[in-house]
Amino acid sequence: MNFPQTKILIVDDHYMVRLGLVAVLSRVPGFEVVAEARDGEEAIRMFKDHKPDVTLMDGILPDLHGVEVTRRILKDFPDARIILLSINDTAEDVHLALEAGAWGYIAKSNDEEQTIRAIAAVAAGEHFLPGELAHKLKERKLRSTLSSREMIVLGLVADGKANKEIARLLGIGHASVKTYVARIFLKLGVHDRTQAVSIAHERGILRRGNPGADNPPPEDF
Repeated sequence: MNFPQTKILIVDDHYMVRLGLVAVLSRVPGFEVVAEARDGEEAIRMFKDHKPDVTLMDGILPDLHGVEVTRRILKDFPDARIILLSINDTAEDVHLALEAGAWGYIAKSNDEEQTIRAIAAVAAGEHFLPGELAHKLKERKLRSTLSSREMIVLGLVADGKANKEIARLLGIGHASVKTYVARIFLKLGVHDRTQAVSIAHERGILRRGNPGADNPPPEDF
């Protein structure tokens, strides 16, 4: 299948990933990889030098997050069309990328056909989001977002802090902590602390690695 001439910039810190993408895209009539970048700062320079039609942006780079690089490129080049290609595909990751101005989002686990379809769609002026990611984003929108204070409380819950300790750390009353936790449960659609932490990780609201995150203390509310 032939596509209109499309200049592509690939941004990924892993050489073998870039090599694989170049090999795949070079076989597509009309696609031309004009530049490669290993980190965010280099991506910004390469974009300025080559003005690609579509940029494939890794979500996690050594110096900057792919979302931040997307924001910085779009600040100077509002018409830039960027697709986030990431190992993280939670609803929160997708939301942040699209909010930053990305035209599409695909998981690194996708096949080459989907990557080609994403580039072709974005080059044609269409946004691209695979069905499973669109579903995750829709589910996210069904729930109210957590406030900044609720996020702090959720993080402390994930760290294994009991309500009394959270109250002491934040300088608020024990009853207020209970209210915050109850709101978190309601917004996440869960019934206990373990579920809240698990769902928050699944959606990308929290990241794995917090001490005690998998074993929050049992407490009734």
